[in-house]
Amino acid sequence: MKLGIVLKETGKFIGFCNTGIKEELQAPNREIAYAISKHYRNRGYTTKAVKGLIKYLFENTNIDLFNTVVLHHNVSSNKVIQKCGFRFSGDIEIDNQMHYHYILNKEAWISNQTKTIK
Repeated sequence: MKLGIVLKETGKFIGFCNTGIKEELQAPNREIAYAISKHYRNRGYTTKAVKGLIKYLFENTNIDLFNTVVLHHNVSSNKVIQKCGFRFSGDIEIDNQMHYHYILNKEAWISNQTKTIK
């Protein structure tokens, strides 16, 4: 599933958020990935898009676990993932670069949704 991130006020395409299989990870290896134009970073758009995609997929599919990998030096992306409820799982090397590996399971996500409603 691939979604565009579009600026509401202008209809301008500013990024994307998607999910797919990450071959470099062990099963279950469904990944959440995203990117946004440098001109629209640090405004919460990416976090909102990732949270929306996670909510939709957990509520409307049989997916029980998401992964994501983030380069160590990508501070903004690491913050997005943490804000979306992902938990650090360890380091992983992909294409000769070290990444943080994060996971989010449906049970933890549901539990966190319940806490934020109260």
